[in-house]
Amino acid sequence: MAQYLKDEVHEAILAAALEVFARKGFRSASMAEIASAARVSTGNIYRYFENKNALYEAALPGTFVTTFRRLLKQRVEAARGVKDLRKLEPTAPYRLLSEEVLAFSLSNRLRVVVLLSGPEGTPHEHFAEELVQFLLESATAHFHARPAHPTRFALEELYRSYVTTLGRILRHFEQERDIREAVEALSRYHLTGLAALFES
Repeated sequence: MAQYLKDEVHEAILAAALEVFARKGFRSASMAEIASAARVSTGNIYRYFENKNALYEAALPGTFVTTFRRLLKQRVEAARGVKDLRKLEPTAPYRLLSEEVLAFSLSNRLRVVVLLSGPEGTPHEHFAEELVQFLLESATAHFHARPAHPTRFALEELYRSYVTTLGRILRHFEQERDIREAVEALSRYHLTGLAALFES
């Protein structure tokens, strides 16, 4: 019974940490706020986690980040050689991997929000910017393009906005239906914009 209660408190602290990290970002979050959200004393948190960094590592383990990166990379690789992603059948590898990435993000909603929106001060503080650069390079390679500096700058800013918006969608909505609808709208707009930019 005592072990069960200990495990319950441990899970409550992790859930509260994710909620606070997602809302405020890692750097601005305090152990006192996390304790309040978990409905435990601040001192009690330190019985489970040495400090805020240890709590972050438990809430966003390296295995989670590795898996998310792998899924994102596989999704981009599945787009190679496809002229128009908008015309793909639902069973096409790109569509299936897009669904896998979304399902993973839905299952780990707050973790993804923290990675995309608030990891400053953590080992993953450059995750979102690295994703922007990866998407930018993948897009230019996909369209065999070498855009001039002004166009590349604009495209980089568009991808930065795209990644930020994904994080904001996951933070703003909690219902799967709403998240799917918003992500679909964003993706449809994004793919149409890319086609217009590179195919003009």
